[in-house]
Amino acid sequence: MFSGVSSLNLDSKGRLAIPAKHRDTLLAQAQGKLIITADPAGCLLVYPETAWLPIRDQLNQLTGAKANIRRFIVGQAEEVEMDASGRVLVPPRLRQVAKLDKEVALVGMGNKFELWDDARWIATTEAIMGMDPQELENNMEGILL
Repeated sequence: MFSGVSSLNLDSKGRLAIPAKHRDTLLAQAQGKLIITADPAGCLLVYPETAWLPIRDQLNQLTGAKANIRRFIVGQAEEVEMDASGRVLVPPRLRQVAKLDKEVALVGMGNKFELWDDARWIATTEAIMGMDPQELENNMEGILL
């Protein structure tokens, strides 16, 4: 299970150094093979290949109006591999979709990561923290913390 937020920098070639605390798990789970795709929320999703396959299969079942979600997420999925230094190249097209420049936030989300432009991640976090207490309570109804 991946958790936590890492503030990182993309290098000049668009490579992301996976934090050391996650490298061994990604190598063990998926031999360093990752799938990066776009998320409608404005970030990128980064899955170990083994976690991606059942998600892809679920998405491929969508039809009708929901097929656009399949097109967006599955259609943009790119396979990447960690290099010997634990870096992955974030494809240029996906960097553009998520408006990633240099400073990024890698957010552990259980079976995957979200990769955000750091400024957008901070704004998203601040928006949640600035929610009306009643609205926040309503959104968290039924969630045990």
